[in-house]
Amino acid sequence: MNFKIGDLVRFVDEPIEGHITSIQPNDIVGVTDDTGFEIPVPKSKITLVHGNMRMPEDDLDEVPRFANQPFVDKGIYLGIAGEQQGGLAKFYLINETSYELLVSISSLAGAKTIGLFVQSIPRNDFAQCYTANFSSIGQWPTFYIQIIRHCPTEQTLVQPLSKEIRIRFSDLGHAKERVEMLQEKVWLFELDKKEEDIGIDKLKSHFISHRPKRS
Repeated sequence: MNFKIGDLVRFVDEPIEGHITSIQPNDIVGVTDDTGFEIPVPKSKITLVHGNMRMPEDDLDEVPRFANQPFVDKGIYLGIAGEQQGGLAKFYLINETSYELLVSISSLAGAKTIGLFVQSIPRNDFAQCYTANFSSIGQWPTFYIQIIRHCPTEQTLVQPLSKEIRIRFSDLGHAKERVEMLQEKVWLFELDKKEEDIGIDKLKSHFISHRPKRS
């Protein structure tokens, strides 16, 4: 079986679960459990644990349940949970909007990508999308995130979201925020924040208005 970094796996011979955090030579992978320790193990001694097994019929009540609530069009976040001293960082894609999100996350290196995560995330829901060790933060990938926002009711057209994000040690300097749906505090990075368009005309206006007056 082909495993990749971020997969949730279970040991065949022991009651241990964890995420793959490294691929090593000779068919060995590093599996990090909740204690933050990475355990080298042969690929033949682990099995994949499937994550979200939500069935289509589970969402049949989605529209009635949210029908009388205001539509929320902003609130897509990448959240990172864990303690830097504890070793294991858990990455979540958090959807606080009224859209269903169709999400693809890849690692980006130059013009090439490797798929890491693909899933549909319902409104007001989340999914764990990656794991890594805090000790290797310098080797964390540049994430290329693509999101299509879907809604079964009539809404204003929005374009698919594409974003590159690289987390560095300095990015974890701000305080964590509590996310109720996760029931824990995480470092939050807003993905659908509107980028301010600073055009050439605005720049000219700024510098002209602040130019010192000649006597």
